[in-house]
Parts: sequence; C-alpha cells; structure tokens
Amino acid sequence: MSEKTEKAAAKKVMTPGLALLGFLGPIAILVALIAIGADVTIAAVISLFVMLCFCMYMGYRWEELDSAMADGVKQIATAAMIMLLVGCMVAVWMAAGTIPTLLYYGMKIITPKLFLPICFILPAFMAVCTGTSWGSISTIGVVLCGMSAGLGIPVGMAAGAVISGAFFGDKMSPLSDTTLLASSSTEVPLFVHIRSMWYTTIPGTIICLILYTFLGIQASGNIDTAAVNELSNGISSTFNISLLHIIPVVIVLFLSVKQVPAFLTFGIGIVLGVIWAIIFQGHSFAENLTYLMSGFSVESGVPAVDALVNRGGFSSMLSLVGILLVLGMLSGLFTESGVLNAIVSNLSKKLNTPGTIMFGVWISAFIICLIAGQYPAIAITAVAFKDICDDMDINRAVLSRTLEDVGTMIAAIVPWNAWVIGYGVVLGGISVMDFIPYTFLPMLCPILTLIFNFTGVGMYHSNDEVKYRPFWIRKNH
Repeated sequence: MSEKTEKAAAKKVMTPGLALLGFLGPIAILVALIAIGADVTIAAVISLFVMLCFCMYMGYRWEELDSAMADGVKQIATAAMIMLLVGCMVAVWMAAGTIPTLLYYGMKIITPKLFLPICFILPAFMAVCTGTSWGSISTIGVVLCGMSAGLGIPVGMAAGAVISGAFFGDKMSPLSDTTLLASSSTEVPLFVHIRSMWYTTIPGTIICLILYTFLGIQASGNIDTAAVNELSNGISSTFNISLLHIIPVVIVLFLSVKQVPAFLTFGIGIVLGVIWAIIFQGHSFAENLTYLMSGFSVESGVPAVDALVNRGGFSSMLSLVGILLVLGMLSGLFTESGVLNAIVSNLSKKLNTPGTIMFGVWISAFIICLIAGQYPAIAITAVAFKDICDDMDINRAVLSRTLEDVGTMIAAIVPWNAWVIGYGVVLGGISVMDFIPYTFLPMLCPILTLIFNFTGVGMYHSNDEVKYRPFWIRKNH
C-alpha cells in the first residue's frame, strides 16, 4: 500500500451525521459567542479553531489543513484589497469635498408635502454616497425625525422611512461593507452583483415610495428648517462646495459602467480624490497620506457634520478584512474536509430545482441573520451554496443578490438586534415596535427575492450576461 493510500485510509468516512457536526458545530459556536456579546472577528477565530479540531479528529494532517486555509485566503485576497481601497477612497473623497458636496445638495430637496418619501430618499442618497447606513441614520435621520412631530407625522413612521432608505444604501452602495462582503464571498464582480440587485431593489423602492407618499400625503405645516440649515451650513463652512467636486464620482461611475475592474476603478478614484483635496480644499499631500491610512478627520464645530464626514481610511476596513480572512480560512477547511460536499449532496436530493436551491439559500441566510447578524448570514451561506449554484447552472450573481436581500435587509428589523435598538434610541428614544412596522424595504426585499427565485424572474444561467431586464424569466426553470 502506497503512502498516499495509507494516509487516505487513515481518514474517517464523512457520513451525513459527521458532516452536519462539522458544519453546525463551528456555526453554533459562532452564534453562541456573538449572542453573548463577543466581537464577530473573535467569534470567527474561535470557530476556526473548532473546525481545525474537527478536521484533525477526521484524520487530516496539519500540512493539509494549512494548505486548505491558504487556498481559502487566496480566493478572497483581491476582494480584501478592494475593501481596503474603498476605505481609502471614502477618506480622500471626504477630504476632497466630493461626498460633502453630494450631501449638501441632497439636503436641498426637502419639501413639506413629500416629507415621508424624502425621509426615504435622502438617507438612501447619503448611504449610497458614504456606504454606511448607521452614518446616514445617525445624522440626517436624526434631523428628519426631529422635524416629523411638527408636521403631524408619527416619529416611528418617519424613522421607518429613514431606516428603509439607509438600508437601500447599505445594500446598493459599492462602498458598503455588506455589498463588498456579498460580492467577495460569492466571487462575483462587485458591479455585476450590484446590477443583479436591481431586480428586487427597483420594485421594492417603487412600492416603498408609493406607501410613504400615501401615508404622508396629508402632512401639513411648515418644516422647521433650523436643524437642516445647521447641517448644510456646517458643511458649506467646512468645505468648498462646488459641482466640480462631483467629477471624481462621475468618472468612477463611468468606469464602472464600462466594466473596468473594481481594483483599477477605485485606484483611479483615490488618485482623483487626492488631487481634488489638494487643489480645491487645500490639504497637503502629506495630510492626504494620513487620511488614506487613518481616515478623514475635521472639527467643524457642528457635531452632526463631524459624525457624518469623519470616516474612511485603510484602517477602517481592517476589522472587516480580518473577518473575511478568517471566514476564507474556514471556507478552505469546509472544502478540504468535504463537509459541504456531503451536506450539499444530501441537500440536493431534496432541493433539486433552481427555485428550491435558492429557497435553501433564503432560509439559511434568514436563520443565521436572526441569530448571528449580517456578516455570518452572508459569508457562511455563500460558502455553503456557491458550488451547488454552479452545479445547477445558477449564476452566482443570483446567489449574491439573495444573500443581500435576506442577510443584509432582515438585520434592519430584528427587534433584539443591538443596532436596531440603537436606531430607536438615536431617532428620538422610540421603541423598536414603533418603527419596524414602517420599515418597508427590509420587509419587501426578502419577499420579492423569494417570489422571483421561484418564478425564475432574473434567475440567470451561469454563463448569462447579468443585465437588468425587469421581466426576463429563466427558461426551463
């Protein structure tokens, strides 16, 4: 018997029961640690060690496991670098006045009669620009909710619209950590992933705007613009505001449309941001280097402005990259041990159509999100289902879209989620049950993706070009 055969014989047979133990054990540890307040990164590292112990129990040598973890990291290396570039770009775009200009002009569209739709649109706009739902909610969201009482609109209703809009940006912004995570975890190009999400986001947004218009149509009175003026004046006094500052955004969007690789697109965006910051805002090259690493920072004298613009930088993404690296290692161990193959092989006997496979994705992301939050819901489900999507001729952009529609959006309406509770505190000290019934988009996206996946709408084949064609239905679904 050869040495290779002896090593193979030394490994235990991967039965369905052992496969479930190997998969659910690390996840259970991850969920339990997060539930008691552990940081996601630390919980993921401990789960990784649990999986290593399982693999050693199954007879794998350290050399094999080390190689498997390295392979897992290789798969996400480029995506991790893109995340770091995004952090750098946010910082220099703040310093350049690019994002502040977008925010300044965005606040000018507030009108009394369409207040609730504006409560959706403005935070969505800001969240797309900044890549953070929390930043949008905790700044312009606070201002809008403060105005709602004077218009006869319940604060909970306005808060629901604000959170819905903010999560539009959390889902659709190329700067968002969840958008980057869903793209990288499924190995789908970032802007292909974003194009795929229009299938559920466009109808969901239209329905939201109709509902918010209907609810707020009878709002009357004049908006007390003091808070808005304080924020906009604070921005204009801190930055030179000009439409010229939007040019870096236009160029990056143009490159994205032309499908220039995200690595190059964001690199060009960073260079433009540094040039604009030097020319238009008077920041030195040395200051820009500091911003690139540590994030933009300014003391404007207006706390709301500082909270909105002081962000970004290489270091701001290190925590997310750390999570991604650990989950990449975990993915490599799942693959090497055959845990996922065994589970998916048994699962595929029951989930043997594209619609049922995607339902498996839906329910897995839903359960994990309820218990452990956004990141594990996206990353773990991606690892479990990306290969079976290939086998069933399902484009991975459908998988990444479903992960965001469920994993990202459900997190906005989980009552026991610490962030959701925090939204209520920040937006006027209201109960989560005051605003969750009006947080429409995070409710609609999971429903829409479930319907579309079963009917075949937007269910691309693996080799299909991902374009937004609203009524395109998969043949032989």
